[in-house]
Amino acid sequence: MPDANRAIARTLSLFLALLAGASFASAQPAVDHFEKKVRPLLVEKCISCHGPDKQKGGLRLDSRAALITGGDRGAAIIPSKPADSLLLHTLAHDGEVKMPPKNKLSAPEIAAVTEWVKAGAPWPKSGETTTVTPKATTREFTKDELNYWAFQPVKRPDVPAIKDSKVQIRNEIDRFLLAKLQQNDLSYSPPADKRTLIRRITFDLTGLPPTPEEIDAFVKDESKNAYEKLVDRLLASTAYGEKWGRRWLDVARYADSNGMDENLAYVNAWRYRDWVIKSFNNDKPYDQFVREQIAGDLIQGGSDSEQYERLAATGFLVIGPKMLAEDDPMKMRMDIIDEQLDTLGQAVMGLTIGCARCHDHKFDPLTAADYYGLAGIFYSTKTMKTFNVVATWNERALGTPQSVAALAEYEKKLAAAKAAVATTEKNLKAMATPKSDDEKEMQAAAKKEVQTLKDQLAAIQKAKPDVDQVMAVEEGKPENLKIHLRGNHLTLGDEAPRRFPKIMASTASSPIVGDRSGRFEFAEWLTRPEHPLTARVMANRIWAGHFGVGLVRSPDNFGKLGERPTHPELLDWLAYEFVKSKWSIKQMHRLIVTSTAYRMSSEFDPVIAEKDPENLLYSHFNRRRLGAEEVRDGMLAVSGLIDRTMGGTLLKVNPRAYVNSTGSKNYNGYDNSRRSVYLPIIRSGVYDVLQTLDFPDPSVPNGQRNTSTIPTQALFLLNSSLADKTTEALATSIIASSGDDAARIGEAYRRTLGRVPTTVEAEKVLMYLKKSEAAGDAKASAVQRRLLAWRGFCRVLLASNEFIFVE
Repeated sequence: MPDANRAIARTLSLFLALLAGASFASAQPAVDHFEKKVRPLLVEKCISCHGPDKQKGGLRLDSRAALITGGDRGAAIIPSKPADSLLLHTLAHDGEVKMPPKNKLSAPEIAAVTEWVKAGAPWPKSGETTTVTPKATTREFTKDELNYWAFQPVKRPDVPAIKDSKVQIRNEIDRFLLAKLQQNDLSYSPPADKRTLIRRITFDLTGLPPTPEEIDAFVKDESKNAYEKLVDRLLASTAYGEKWGRRWLDVARYADSNGMDENLAYVNAWRYRDWVIKSFNNDKPYDQFVREQIAGDLIQGGSDSEQYERLAATGFLVIGPKMLAEDDPMKMRMDIIDEQLDTLGQAVMGLTIGCARCHDHKFDPLTAADYYGLAGIFYSTKTMKTFNVVATWNERALGTPQSVAALAEYEKKLAAAKAAVATTEKNLKAMATPKSDDEKEMQAAAKKEVQTLKDQLAAIQKAKPDVDQVMAVEEGKPENLKIHLRGNHLTLGDEAPRRFPKIMASTASSPIVGDRSGRFEFAEWLTRPEHPLTARVMANRIWAGHFGVGLVRSPDNFGKLGERPTHPELLDWLAYEFVKSKWSIKQMHRLIVTSTAYRMSSEFDPVIAEKDPENLLYSHFNRRRLGAEEVRDGMLAVSGLIDRTMGGTLLKVNPRAYVNSTGSKNYNGYDNSRRSVYLPIIRSGVYDVLQTLDFPDPSVPNGQRNTSTIPTQALFLLNSSLADKTTEALATSIIASSGDDAARIGEAYRRTLGRVPTTVEAEKVLMYLKKSEAAGDAKASAVQRRLLAWRGFCRVLLASNEFIFVE
């Protein structure tokens, strides 16, 4: 045997001696035990994977110091405490990790290691090992991490000076943008014409096209504040809340079903959706908007209706997807908390907090202790009623105190009745096969009792009080979590007190203690004016809603892997003004859309395109395709079919009903004319019209939708049932309008594209209509042939780029 192997063999034999189970009367017997029973076992079974050449799980087993220091899961042994030593649980195959993985050690071998640890784990010539401490569970932040731009306090930057410019400066936004443009010898594109501008701003603020009458009124208005009056009118429209509420619902991963394994109906999710829309229409301050979604149930005061609305706001924490049939209740609970943190992190702070579940974040200064400090807040919050298969999410009653109490009493009786049935059925099953007459008589009585209890249960279920309910959280038992090593709840590390991430909360931040979850404190901390991320992230979202992309082009990730801001000073100025305006979202809209920058044309300039191909400097306005809802709602609007009824639900199913992949059999269907924001969103079966036009995955937060150009979109615009319905209605209405066909063609252009046709366009359409009518089905009437021809013309208008793009 080579000398090196002999040395390793001696080391391992000492470790194995511990397993022999000997009682040590002195140090030497303990050493002998190690050399004879423990060290050989280590050499044979362990060193190949946990030695000098390889350290699986970051663990070495070739010295006492290494064993005490441990690996990724913490210390392998605690001398004199075998029951607390991870190594012993691993060898006994007692837990997630089982070593050796294939062939478990024999009972005498495990006993030998146990006795060795119990004796203090002596290891000859191990040096000064008794003072070795486990690996640190905290870390110091680097200078670069502490100085990272997104974690710096928001300060109002100086507005840059610009050279003389022919461009009209309307607010400081123009100064920030022009300063960079001038550094690159560029400037703004010419202003957009008034027809282009009203179509742009109307879609941006309401998600609907302007009517011909609105366009004409704006074009004819020569007053100096005509545009500002238009902006105020649109912001006051209820359609504003529907458009911008839908943008937030993207971020909040809103849906009307659970998705994943059990696609059960969230029949009360709509209450959260309606709360969002109402909040935008009422210009609810953004800090209050955030606080209510995290801790609305804990905010005191207000009327009954205000309290109910704050309950509905916490639906934000409940509406996410869940693996309801997960066999492991603790895993289900932690997965739900992880989904909540991931959504909150991206939606409000622009951080991927979920990446720290298994280990310290690989890129951002977020530690596992930070993650479990936050996770403890939501572990102390009741999101679910049960975690057994199939789990039940939490809902709370809306109504008078008497009706709420009646529902609580009903649920108490229901739970007791279910428990009684389960207990009696268990007792009946235990009777097995009766032998004596007495046993048979007892079994018959038990069967009768089971049936009686089932009848009572059915009667209780039928007597459920008719009280509205809302998906909402409530306070649970306050407790801290231990760090889950590698994200596994079966392998625990140090306790992580409930607190906020230290990179922003300062290293001296106090843990949350007492009889509360910490949600209220978390919501307050997030919305402090000095918080470095909350205002920046939302200001960036609003900017992106108007310019197509954010100043930070990764709106859900302000971390190291995200994009850097193209105009950091402008972003900070906007964030500062946002807080200064008392977090008014509408004021941010006014500020952005009244700038000269927003009023530029999208005119292409080859020189600018070569210098700035991605338009990072905002030298011109970005042409954009309408979103899925805007296309559908726009088609319904110009055809006169749109139903502007607000609120409520189209998902007419029983609570927790299974919804199929299309959902068409479980509610009124998609063949209605309500605005798209009110259509049910079925996870794993989103409406095909929305999917075709890049609707985001409703299971994850999404602040920047993808925009694709694919053949199925063109086919949809030409051949879908929606296209059939809207073009027929539009054509019928146009034919019925006054004037000759030339006037009707002009009316069709005005309704769909917001302009009159050119002479060439009008002539071509007239020629098409005549030829189409003449070539129609001879069996069809003249009226039918005429309608078919006009439908074809209307179909071309609605499928045109000019209709589905905003300049």
